[in-house]
Amino acid sequence: MQHPHEPCPCATPHPHPTTDFLDSCRANTLLAELDDEEDLPEPDEDEDENEDDNQEDQEYEEVLEEEEYETKGGRRRTWDDDFVLKRQFSALVPAFDPRPGRTNVQQTTDLEIPPPGTPRSEVQEEVECAPSPHLALILKVSGLGTTREVELPLSNYKSTIFYYVQKLLQLSCNGSVKSDKLRRVWEPTYTIMYREMKDSDKEKESGKMGCWSVEHVEQYLGTDELPKNDLITYMQKNADSSFLRHWKLTGTNKSIRKNRNCSQLIAAYKDFCEHGCRSTGSSPGSLAAVQSCDILSGAREPAQAKAGTGQSACGMEDVLQLLRILFIIGGDPHSSRSLQEEVDDLQFNASPEEFTSKKVTTKILQQIEEPLALASGALPDWCEQLTSKCPFLIPFETRQLYFTCTAFGASRAIVWLQNRREATMERTRPGTTVRRDDPGEFRVGRLKHERVKVPRGENMMEWAESVMQIHADRKSVLEVEFLGEEGTGLGPTLEFYALVAAEFQRTSLGIWLCDDDFPDDESRQVDLGGGLKPPGYYVQRSCGLFPAPFPQESDELERLSKLFLFLGIFLAKCIQDNRLVDLPISRPFFKLLCMGDIKSNMSKLLYQSRGEADLHFSEIQSEASTEEGHDTYSVGSFDEDSKSEFILDPPKPRPPAWYHGILTWEDFELVNPHRAKFLKEVKDLAVKRRQILSNKSLSEDEKNTRLQGLMLKNPTGSGPPLSMEDLGLNFQFCPSSKVHGFSAVDLKPNGEDEMVTMDNAEEYVELMFDFCMHTGIQKQMEAFRDGFNRVFPMEKLSSFSHKEVQMILCGNQCPSWTSEDIVNYTEPKLGYTRDSPGFLRFVRVLCGMSSDERKAFLQFTTGCSTLPPGGLANLHPRLTIVRKVDATDASYPSVNTCVHYLKLPEYSSEEIMRERLLAATMEKGFHLN
Repeated sequence: MQHPHEPCPCATPHPHPTTDFLDSCRANTLLAELDDEEDLPEPDEDEDENEDDNQEDQEYEEVLEEEEYETKGGRRRTWDDDFVLKRQFSALVPAFDPRPGRTNVQQTTDLEIPPPGTPRSEVQEEVECAPSPHLALILKVSGLGTTREVELPLSNYKSTIFYYVQKLLQLSCNGSVKSDKLRRVWEPTYTIMYREMKDSDKEKESGKMGCWSVEHVEQYLGTDELPKNDLITYMQKNADSSFLRHWKLTGTNKSIRKNRNCSQLIAAYKDFCEHGCRSTGSSPGSLAAVQSCDILSGAREPAQAKAGTGQSACGMEDVLQLLRILFIIGGDPHSSRSLQEEVDDLQFNASPEEFTSKKVTTKILQQIEEPLALASGALPDWCEQLTSKCPFLIPFETRQLYFTCTAFGASRAIVWLQNRREATMERTRPGTTVRRDDPGEFRVGRLKHERVKVPRGENMMEWAESVMQIHADRKSVLEVEFLGEEGTGLGPTLEFYALVAAEFQRTSLGIWLCDDDFPDDESRQVDLGGGLKPPGYYVQRSCGLFPAPFPQESDELERLSKLFLFLGIFLAKCIQDNRLVDLPISRPFFKLLCMGDIKSNMSKLLYQSRGEADLHFSEIQSEASTEEGHDTYSVGSFDEDSKSEFILDPPKPRPPAWYHGILTWEDFELVNPHRAKFLKEVKDLAVKRRQILSNKSLSEDEKNTRLQGLMLKNPTGSGPPLSMEDLGLNFQFCPSSKVHGFSAVDLKPNGEDEMVTMDNAEEYVELMFDFCMHTGIQKQMEAFRDGFNRVFPMEKLSSFSHKEVQMILCGNQCPSWTSEDIVNYTEPKLGYTRDSPGFLRFVRVLCGMSSDERKAFLQFTTGCSTLPPGGLANLHPRLTIVRKVDATDASYPSVNTCVHYLKLPEYSSEEIMRERLLAATMEKGFHLN
């Protein structure tokens, strides 16, 4: 597909300023030709939708025929439709046309959901396609800074043609692009060629092979056809730091050309082509692709040497890495203080606000205000890299804005741009409304709403799963109605999300950690939307919900994986449609959602790269010409005991998971406090034992005496201390609740037959922690991530902390307010004023509610039991209280949930008002009042 601001494949583009370009091409035409980041539905799946779109296309073409658009030159500039492939946006319907006689497409359409249990083949028929040749796109240019012809494979379908033009310019100019060369970028002719891809070339499409074939490099490297400088620059631009260090490609191009011959460069390029940007010596991991050591990996510039010295100057990458380390130290000074700091009682302490960069924030805001770049997904790579890996440089509001307009596809990005432009025009033209038929206005379309109908009752969870499975890949807004009820719109939709969130908390599902022997203090009788339930019906823990570990070979894993897949789709839909849900997820689970925080990721990267750093330490020293000694420091999130274990006995390698290394012992103590407390005592004994054995000042008899004194506290709380052998533990995990359906699982082969002693106690602690926080939840979390990624990539949440993700998804889960908040941020109308006795009684009743009663009141009036960040002040629309006419003390309040409209009778006393209001919150369903 030809991109609007890309050169024509077989013609020389004419240079002209951006303003002239936008003037010469209608913005709505350009945006309508952009592609969405999702596959179109099958042809026989949305026939009605396609018919509506085709009808609107005909009307739209008539409008273009009726309207003349003149350019500055006096003649109409038309787009070359013969070379443009148009594609409909699946989540947009045509913009509303207010002119008389125009037929507008309904924004909300009904979506049929098959009953639960319907085979997948009946829901969506498979369309068999004839095999077609595998084609590859090649961009070819000559005369761009060099006389030879250069070809570049267009391997990334998400990138624009202009991106590859810039890449060719960087290669031809050896990474140094001057303004005069940048102006000449439009002079040569660019040709896009189609070639059939051979089996040996299939790896090119996945980006694993380089710019040139290995045969081409072997034949022409070192000649005018392919100078060594071009190959060095290409690998420095596309390989990570570990690869460059492994092949000694760090430093300036001049020094590399001097020290590396053609054979060595060819060998490095072969390694690059076979294994991508990572060297064979680095350890792969699924998370490493997301949280790599390099921040600006796609635009890393080699540090230049200082003039007249042998020292290398630091580059932008080094500055950003230093800022990350300083942010970690400043945010948690006590866990990262060095020995010298402890001696001198010094510490680095800086608030997060001091790390915010106004210039970086301004640059990101400027980037997302470029309509074509945003809607076509052509924003610079550094925007995503900085928001993800250095979020502390950007305030939360800006990161949330960037996330909202980039995470959900082109359809929602276009609607976001339109809404933002309308808001800007309303601010600049106060007192007037924006006319939809204004010639200066453009609207590509409206966001489609799809309505489904589900029944209440015991089968609602199964229906909800069917809804989410079918709607997961759609970018339209999901609306829900309940069968047999009159309510429609936002109110029933929010209640649907609240009811599903409550069902996910059921203890009988067996997916969450819970403890039969140590019930949590939070366990109580509660109504989460499905009626009043006894204590123990829901998993209610002060630490929140966390997946229960299961044996990964169990037959039960199929059911659990299906539930976690459903949960992933559900939470992603909540974020995409901006639906707050009161789901008490634990902090460690939120850390998994945002791919960890900076602190845990930095510790993980330092741990992973420790062995690699040792291998390259002598190499780094040899590259630096200075002979001064250097001290090495490690920054991590380990406590003192963990540090000693980290140094003396690093953990053994484990099968990697996408979240490996994110969860820490602190998270384990939070979600499994009783088990963690016992294991901490065992770990402390093991550390003391190791210290005794390594103490060379003690004799063998003294060591034996001290080892015999290592005892555990009696679990009963009284009685003599016990040795490790007295406990009779084996290498098995026993679940803390019978609801999980299994009695024990081996932590290692033949674990049932191996007893825990002081000699293997450390291994026992390590295996138990690994099973609870890693291997025992691996398939569940993989299913959760698969479901989440069906809606939008989970990696998009990596720009937020776990607290910020919690506020985005759940809002304020402990709603509170004062009488001043209620008076200032609610709207008494139609019979009530802020001074009327009935409204003042209402204020006092709300202030006297308990936490559960406040949640029930919010669920009743707004459809959600939580408040947005900022409380009542940020609740939109504002809660409106009006006097219910012809009502007595026996009448009950009623609401219009969609607009937060409470119709409240003027009761004679606070007691009656409280009783009637709480009774109304217990009623279920949407009916006419």
